[in-house]
Amino acid sequence: MTVKRLVAIMFIFVCTFIAWMILGAVNLARTDESYAALRNEVQSLYGSQLGITAPRLVKTLPILRTETVNGVQRTFEDGVETIPLELIVQNVKVDLKLDQRKKGTLWFPTFKAWFSAHYVFDIPEAYRNDTLYLYSPLSSADSIYSDIDIRLDRTPVADIAPLVRNNPLPVAPAGRKSIALDVRYRCTGMEQVTYYITPDSESISRIRNLSLEFATDFDDFDFLPGTLSPTSKTHGPDGHLLSWQLRNSVTGKDVGVVIPNRLNPGEILSRVTFFAPVPLLFFFFIVMMVSLIRKIAIHPMHYFFLAATFFSFHLIFSYYSDHMNIYLAFAIAALISLLLTSTYLRLFTPPLFAFLIAPFAQLIYLVVFSFSFFFKGTTGFIGATFAVLTLAAMMQLTGRMNWEQVFEKKKS
Repeated sequence: MTVKRLVAIMFIFVCTFIAWMILGAVNLARTDESYAALRNEVQSLYGSQLGITAPRLVKTLPILRTETVNGVQRTFEDGVETIPLELIVQNVKVDLKLDQRKKGTLWFPTFKAWFSAHYVFDIPEAYRNDTLYLYSPLSSADSIYSDIDIRLDRTPVADIAPLVRNNPLPVAPAGRKSIALDVRYRCTGMEQVTYYITPDSESISRIRNLSLEFATDFDDFDFLPGTLSPTSKTHGPDGHLLSWQLRNSVTGKDVGVVIPNRLNPGEILSRVTFFAPVPLLFFFFIVMMVSLIRKIAIHPMHYFFLAATFFSFHLIFSYYSDHMNIYLAFAIAALISLLLTSTYLRLFTPPLFAFLIAPFAQLIYLVVFSFSFFFKGTTGFIGATFAVLTLAAMMQLTGRMNWEQVFEKKKS
């Protein structure tokens, strides 16, 4: 082994690194371009992210202003003041059914939901014989609603057109201390469901009695950043029951559930490709150390073709995933890459190295490392474990080697 050969191997590694970065960028661009277009198509069929806002019941009062012009004083209306009435009961249930859809080569986290809620508004004595105004619980313009049933004090609302258009619906309390509102509907959406406890993201509200339940038929759920965690989680035979129970609470946070999605090839491909130089570096290190220990002559051009076998894995995986299941594409790419390495090494190295040592190293550092990206949070753990084990093994195998003699022998 000479310094010139080491430089040549490093140059091959850098060139392969650049090729991987280009392939990774291409995978990102392909995914982003197709995702944006296909997402719009899915959204037109299923609706967008579902945002559920509690209804509002308000009392409007004119704002009176007095001014004096040429010695004459007059009073006139200068706008309207809106006084929200307190929502003292919120019993909300959302039944979420996962309905992931594939468009083109991409999966999207779509769902079907059945929403039912019972609300109670407190009516102050001063407003019990006035006209109040109800604002719609159907506030998500990008959602698709069906089977809508809205009842005021158990009486169906005949004309829900104002509520659908987000216009106020006049309500006459007729002396009652409270008004009950029941809302039921089915809807579809994608990506996430948010229940807005507070009117906007910067407000703080007092919550008297909130009982909110999300029933899911899936386990791999998550929560939006900055939202409330459930007060209880119950695992059932078909999924989870997530519950938020708030009594006499003050909060500025809302509730948000993220809908899980299937693995999309583009997401995995980009991460695996950008990570590829690390497995190759380990593989080159193993090949170099074993070749020195067993005195196997491996030329820099051999390293070039070995790097190409690694690159072939990512190339096949990238483009086969567009036409078949991602796991099948991964298996085919791994098998072809391993066969290329073994059949090439058998031509100039001993059978033990060609059919056992090198393929095993490639299986660990390329296939296992790459497959770890299919499972969130495991890549770093697996990478660190194999890195330390590799270091320990090579230290033990090469600890007694005289490196000066090794390099001097190759100089002559």
